[in-house]
Amino acid sequence: MIQKYRAAPKDDLIWHGLDSMMLLFHRPSGIAHILADPAPAIMEVMEDAPLAAAEIASRLTVLFDVEAGADLEDIIFARLEELSALGLLTRVSG
Repeated sequence: MIQKYRAAPKDDLIWHGLDSMMLLFHRPSGIAHILADPAPAIMEVMEDAPLAAAEIASRLTVLFDVEAGADLEDIIFARLEELSALGLLTRVSG
């Protein structure tokens, strides 16, 4: 089974740009996070759908000048795991 992730509801998040990074306040936990690329872009393309790393990679290649491939999926999967550990994403059955 492919692991999928769902981003926290948009109403639970407050975004603020900080030069090349993003400050993200997660209302339910009361914790602020500083995120660097590609984490904000990953969360942006997820919208409200549960997605796997390959699906997110596909969306990112359409919006940004990046090449698809196993390396990109590995990078995205690592960021998904990190964001999940922070409580900003949840793992869902795929």
